[in-house]
Amino acid sequence: MSAGGEIVGFIGLGTMGAPMATNIAAVGYDMRVYDADPEAATAVADRIGATAVADVAGLAECTIVVLMLPTSAIVRSVLLTPEGGSRIPFESGAVVVDMSSSDPTETVETGRALAAAGVAMVDAPVSGARERAVAGTLAIMLGTDDVAAAERAVPVIEAMSRAIYRTGKLGTGHAMKALNNFVAGAAFVATSEALVAGQRFGLDPQLMVDVFNDSTGQSFSTTHVFGPHVVDRRFASGFALPLITKDVRIAHELQRAVGHDAPVCAAVTASLEDALEALGPVDHTAAYTHWESR
Repeated sequence: MSAGGEIVGFIGLGTMGAPMATNIAAVGYDMRVYDADPEAATAVADRIGATAVADVAGLAECTIVVLMLPTSAIVRSVLLTPEGGSRIPFESGAVVVDMSSSDPTETVETGRALAAAGVAMVDAPVSGARERAVAGTLAIMLGTDDVAAAERAVPVIEAMSRAIYRTGKLGTGHAMKALNNFVAGAAFVATSEALVAGQRFGLDPQLMVDVFNDSTGQSFSTTHVFGPHVVDRRFASGFALPLITKDVRIAHELQRAVGHDAPVCAAVTASLEDALEALGPVDHTAAYTHWESR
């Protein structure tokens, strides 16, 4: 019998989604998986002992469905028809868990549409990158208007995480994720600017990173990103430039929506958008090459 009596569906088997689904299956859940790439879905399903479905309607028997997709617009298009009906003929009482980095306002709208179909929604975005997705030690920011639905979802989420932070009502998880990624993005942009200036003055870039990491300039970017992916110029962190730009833009829009003047967020958004326009959908660390060339 499936763990907890739940049948778990998983949508989106990319860089993060595949290891997350693997960790859910590892604790004994009966799973159905779907991806826009059928070959990817079949490969993951065969590896973890799940069933691949050809379209999302094939997840109808699932009692909990987890999504790990690029944007909230894609989440909505996967879950809902243009008229707002559910594309998945759920049984009443199903729970949808959106673990994507979504726009919190769109999450609330999608949640309302699902509620009309008797389906509860939980937003539970993740932080920790692929390394922690593989290890099952992600940090989760969980928001919901339905406490009972959250309690059902928590055991599934625990299979992928080391910490779950209850943020409040539906959408607050995605708001927290966007604001977190703004802070991370600001550190990345600021460190890039400092590294460019230092190199032009004659400082060794690896020395600079070492000093940052032993000083007050330390951040996730300096400890995990700049050594291998900027100094060594691998530019393969696994986090795409369009995604971090999207997340920081969401944070900027959120701050404007609540009437907060946020000049730093505006500047970070502009820097990332400038790099994205110049480079296209590359790894986010490659933005450094654009800024150093200006």
